[in-house]
Amino acid sequence: MLRVRSTILFLICSLSILLVGCEKRDISLKNAAGPSVQPQELLMWLVGSESQAKVVQALGDEFFKDKGITFRCEAVSWGDAHTKYLTCIAGGVIPDIGTMGLTWGTEFGHLGAMIDLAEDFPQDIKEIRENTFSGLWDAVNYKGRVYGIPFDLSVQIMFYRNDIINKPPRNWEELKGLLIDLRKQGKGMIFDWGSMSWIGYAPYLWQAGGGFYNQEGAFSTLDSKEAVVALEFFASLYTEYGVPKARIPLEQGMRTGDFPLAISGNWKVDSLRLSAPEINGKWSIAVLPAGPSGKNTAFLGGRVMGVFSSSKNKQKAWEFIKFLFQPEIQVRLYKAAREAQDSYLPSNIGTWVILPMEKEFKRILKLQAQDAKGPPSVLGWDDSTRFIEEAIQRVVLEGADAQQELNKANRQVEIYIKK
Repeated sequence: MLRVRSTILFLICSLSILLVGCEKRDISLKNAAGPSVQPQELLMWLVGSESQAKVVQALGDEFFKDKGITFRCEAVSWGDAHTKYLTCIAGGVIPDIGTMGLTWGTEFGHLGAMIDLAEDFPQDIKEIRENTFSGLWDAVNYKGRVYGIPFDLSVQIMFYRNDIINKPPRNWEELKGLLIDLRKQGKGMIFDWGSMSWIGYAPYLWQAGGGFYNQEGAFSTLDSKEAVVALEFFASLYTEYGVPKARIPLEQGMRTGDFPLAISGNWKVDSLRLSAPEINGKWSIAVLPAGPSGKNTAFLGGRVMGVFSSSKNKQKAWEFIKFLFQPEIQVRLYKAAREAQDSYLPSNIGTWVILPMEKEFKRILKLQAQDAKGPPSVLGWDDSTRFIEEAIQRVVLEGADAQQELNKANRQVEIYIKK
């Protein structure tokens, strides 16, 4: 009984501490002639770095100047963000604007914590959708409801040493042939983003013509023949073609030339330039090899930004979000992010016309972003990914049958689908 009481006391104290972190600061100004005057304040949480929060703060100060609103942008670390949001939603003390992971907007919106932007601002959302990469939009559109619009994106691409590999593989067959040739030289390929995880498996699933769910998100399709073909091929990269099961950083593998082929995220473009300047000019990027469907589909991630239901400044909050989506503003965010080695890409397609980036790199990144998908916009998805990863790892590490493992994962995933 004493242990139970201690546990309950600990949980109460923990919740209290977290809720204190949720509270907005009192910024009331004393008026010498009368009672205190409460100016309007708009608070934004930015999941990410302090340096980017400072850039957004400066943009907010610029946007809200002479509008009678005090703007504040606070950085929240990725590790703490999801728990902090849920705790503050439960406590009823949340910011006006939040940036967050792609799937979080749907989750929080389902809880009633975020406004449906498609309902409140239908014309704006229509225009934003037309200017957003389709795969990115699908990740935030939940049955016609939109609780957050894309703030930025990150996308998988293929890196290769052009002084070792004449041309990147265009399809699965060419990839297998190249890996056989590289093994003869004592070299190989690495997964720097997605090794033995659902993120690594996802592109092959889509390239094979499959998906995690049916189009409506009503049931799992992991037991499909396309899913099996994808998992068997993904597993073979490790078991037959020498891809290391342990993660090796792209910078290390590319620098030495031991792994002149790698799958990673776009942020590694800047990281590789800075950490391995001796091979600058000796490496290039390419879209992922196409699968049986003929598509080169890659995985993409990123952040969304939305308005919380409790905000007293919903209209102003939305106007600021639209401001951040403008091409000229996204270029400013991109430049600042690169300086801080925080290399997200713009979500507005129109931004890419004026994006200050080398022509060939921009062409490849945009081409891949046009054929890329994010996590499914299905409630219960985040709780289900562990079943997919368990299936992947049993097939890769234990030689289990792909069809049997996916059948099992399919049943487990369906239990977590929320209607």
